[in-house]
Amino acid sequence: MLFAALACAGFVCSGIGSHLAPLTARLAGSGGRAVLVSLGTSASGLLLLSATALTTGPASMALATAGYGLVYLGLGAAGPSENDLLHRRVPSAGHATALSVHALALQLTGALPGLAVGILPPGPLPWLLGGTVLMGGAPLWIHRSAPLPPGPGVRGRFIGGAGR
Repeated sequence: MLFAALACAGFVCSGIGSHLAPLTARLAGSGGRAVLVSLGTSASGLLLLSATALTTGPASMALATAGYGLVYLGLGAAGPSENDLLHRRVPSAGHATALSVHALALQLTGALPGLAVGILPPGPLPWLLGGTVLMGGAPLWIHRSAPLPPGPGVRGRFIGGAGR
């Protein structure tokens, strides 16, 4: 029952993040920067979780809850901007294939580290490693959002109209 409540809370936070994605892109100035900000939010959540890994009590539980929420809020906010950037980079005939490959790559990227983290000792190390890897990959989206020359595969503007 507890896992069901946690999963539901994660989906709610992810949905709120997705809803805030256009605002995040406008405030950040571009879709690439919005992804960076959103993944930074998720990494901050992982750092909060690492801070509570060896402690107990109400304060620790509150920080862990906030960290869990931030992880999913950030991932939810990053998704729409990532998809928009992907659509801008791929010709329209390849959108479905690109989204499928992107989804499979994300699943593989989540599964393999999940197995590796299982062999790490309990405590803050798995959370710190996850946050570090997440922040290490985030700048790749900034590079990917550089302006493209006009062409048949380039559409519109970034999500929220901030892709100038």
